[in-house]
Amino acid sequence: MLSSKALHKIGEVLAVGFGVTLVKQGRNKKSGGLIDSLHTKILKPNSVSVLGNHYWRFVDKGVRADQIKSPFAPARINGLIKWLISKGIGSAKKTTRQIAYAIAHTHGKKGMPTMKGKFDKSRLNFVDKTLLREKRTLSDAINEAVNEEVMTIIKKL
Repeated sequence: MLSSKALHKIGEVLAVGFGVTLVKQGRNKKSGGLIDSLHTKILKPNSVSVLGNHYWRFVDKGVRADQIKSPFAPARINGLIKWLISKGIGSAKKTTRQIAYAIAHTHGKKGMPTMKGKFDKSRLNFVDKTLLREKRTLSDAINEAVNEEVMTIIKKL
């Protein structure tokens, strides 16, 4: 059974990898809220999870246009306005609201994520892309953790 310290190291490899992939996809502009939210949690028995903001699944898998039932719902527009403000976009309240409606219109027609008004598949699947790219680093971290545990057990003998 691996120690919490070893599991934490393995989780950190994944969390950092997810963050790097999100940056490569251009998702760190201004707020970087998802990247900042990534953290590890040790679960029992012998497992670790990487957790982040609740919307990570939408960022990872995207949202098809037909899944957006009410693109102009007040809650959605208000959420877009808050997001725009966090990104430093829009100056006057009316301008920001107009931008939010334009984004909602595009999402309703194209889905999410979009880039320059078009659905952008390159900004999807950050989890799978990270696992493929970090396979070697993750394997090394696991091997190092197991070796440390074995050495600890041997020293106790």
